Amino acid sequence: MKISLISGSHRKSSQSSKVAKYFLQRLFEREIRDTNIFDLGENPLPVWDPGMWEKESEIKSLWKSVSSEIVNSDGFVFFCPEYSGMASPALKNLFLYFSGSDLAHKPGLIVTISSGFGGSYPNSELRASSYKNTRIVYVPDHIIVRHVESVLNKKEPESKDDERIRNRIDYSISVFLEYVRALKSLRSSNVIDLKEFSTGM
Repeated sequence: MKISLISGSHRKSSQSSKVAKYFLQRLFEREIRDTNIFDLGENPLPVWDPGMWEKESEIKSLWKSVSSEIVNSDGFVFFCPEYSGMASPALKNLFLYFSGSDLAHKPGLIVTISSGFGGSYPNSELRASSYKNTRIVYVPDHIIVRHVESVLNKKEPESKDDERIRNRIDYSISVFLEYVRALKSLRSSNVIDLKEFSTGM
C-alpha cells in the first residue's frame, strides 16, 4: 500500500505542510511506511500548458521527473489551504497534470486548512471540479483543520479542539485506508476501460 500526501500551499514551511507531516507520523504508527509528501510550496509546478499533450516537451519532462512517486500510489491525501474562500491555485493546477490512470479509481481524502473558522469551501470546490477526468474517488469523509496555528503542534494535544481534531484525523485515516484496500480489487478487475472511456461526461 502506497500513500501520497500532497500539500497544496504555495508557501514554504506552510501550515498545510505541518498537517501533512502529522498525517505521515500517524500513518507510520499504523505501519504504513510506503508514503511520500509532495509539497507544492517546496516544489512549485509551472502553470499547466498544452505542451503536456505533446509527445516530448519541456513541461512534460519536468512532470515525469517529479511524478513517479505520486502516480504509482494507491491513495492520496490532499491538504488544501483556503485562499479567499477558494481552493489553492497550486493544487488546482496540479490536477491538470494528472492523466490516464494516475488517479483513476483510487481513493482521495480531502483535508482543508484554515487559519480561522473557514475551510469548507475548498472541500466543495475540489469535489465539484477535480474528479471528472482524473476519476479520483473522494471518500465521503473529509477533514477541516480550523485555527490551524493552534493545533497539531506538539506530541500531546494542548486543548480540547486539538484533541478533537486528532480524534477526527485518526477516524478518517481508518476509513480512508479501508477504501484504499477495497479499491485495489476494483482496479484489478476487468470492468474499467480507460481507453474507450477516457474522460468523464
